[in-house]
Formats: sequence, structure tokens, C-alpha cells
Amino acid sequence: MLRNVAAYLVKWLETYWRCRAWCQFYIRGVRWPEGMRVLGPLGLSARGSVQIGKRLTIVSDSRFNRAGINHPTQMAVCAGAVLVIGDDVGISGASIFCASSITIGDNVLIGVNCSIYDTDFHPVHWYDRRMSKAATSLPVRIGDDVWLSAGVIVLKGTSIGARSVIAAGSVVTKDIPPDTLAAGVPARPVRKLSSERR
Repeated sequence: MLRNVAAYLVKWLETYWRCRAWCQFYIRGVRWPEGMRVLGPLGLSARGSVQIGKRLTIVSDSRFNRAGINHPTQMAVCAGAVLVIGDDVGISGASIFCASSITIGDNVLIGVNCSIYDTDFHPVHWYDRRMSKAATSLPVRIGDDVWLSAGVIVLKGTSIGARSVIAAGSVVTKDIPPDTLAAGVPARPVRKLSSERR
């Protein structure tokens, strides 16, 4: 009996969050992808182009992911920018800010509280900040089958090769080759990973 009640509540919550997200997508002119699941609140600001593949799963509620989500998933796409998310991607409480271009491949796992930024937000030089000059923005590309572990930060102008794993808490400031385990601040290759199927 209790299991039936719990299953009903989970289904109700999923329907509620899905409807809220669908309204955000509709209002902002973003196409609702096939098979999308939304578990928890979603923040979406889309003044640029957002292209999302099939079966995207977004988790922003700690009842559905016990790994320590501390904020809802946020996606912001500036005017003229392009955010592309491939098929079968999973996102848990991440922040994605796209000022020019972010491309996320197929079967990518984005762990709890990750951040992906293609901009510095503010100029580095103090005088440029004072004069409100535009910040530098460079494209970010994340290849197929990449896993970003909890708390990873991916910064502007970086590329992560297919099938690579970025260890928890790492900060990606330079390109990571395919089939690589990378860790640290800044993230550096630790060892090669097999690209063979099991």
C-alpha cells in the first residue's frame, strides 16, 4: 500500500515538474524534445538558440538524486548564442551559461552541481571592468560519452574529448583528449581510459 502511494506521488511530482518546464520552453520558443524527463525545478533563460536532442533527463530535486544537489538546474543562453545538447544526456543540478557556443555530445553525464561557462562574465583587467567592457567568450565542446563528476567546472575555450571522465571538483581550463581520466585544479590527464566496448 505504502509503495503504491509513494509511486503515485513520484509520478505526480514528475508530471508537475514536466508541465512547469514545458511552459518555460513554450514561452521562450524552445522546442520540447522527445522523451524529456524533468525531476525538479528548472531555470531557463533562452534569448539565443537552444537545440536539445532526444531523452534529455534533468534532475534538480534531491528526492531523485541523493548525491547532494544544492540548486536547481539553470540554463542561460544569451542573444546570438547557441546551446546544443545531444541525445540521452543526464544533468543533475548543473549551471550552464552560454554567451557564444556550448556543444554537449550524446550520452553525456553532467554530475551534481557542475558548472559549464563559455565566458569570463567580466573582463580580467580592472579598468575594463570599470568601463563595463564586454568579457571574453570562447566556445566549449564536450564530446560523446563524457562524464563530468560532481562539482566540475568547465571554463571557456575548452574541449573535452569523447569518452573522457573528469574527476569530482576539477576545473577544466585546457583541452582534455579523448579517452582520458583528468583531475585537479586545473584539470590534468591522470591516465588513459579504454575505448573498447565490454
